[in-house]
Amino acid sequence: MQTDFIAAEECCVHYNIELSFIQSLQEYELIELNVIEEKTFIHTNQLHDLEKFIHLHYDLNINMEGIDAIQHLLLRMKSLQDEINYMKSHAL
Repeated sequence: MQTDFIAAEECCVHYNIELSFIQSLQEYELIELNVIEEKTFIHTNQLHDLEKFIHLHYDLNINMEGIDAIQHLLLRMKSLQDEINYMKSHAL
């Protein structure tokens, strides 16, 4: 087993969340789950996003549609910021 994956069930225990929450995140394409030998895993590079979504949902009571909208806006802001930085670095 590669060490860059962690079992979804372990995440649930560690963060005290339901597996259905992680599955909902996958349904909204906010995270990607991998099934290996009939077990569900999440890539470790997605743990930061998972923690962010847990905070939004459990601490701020934001539903899945809201989390999806927030993630879309955050990604759009990052894209625009990257574009601004590029333009600044290539200005005449």
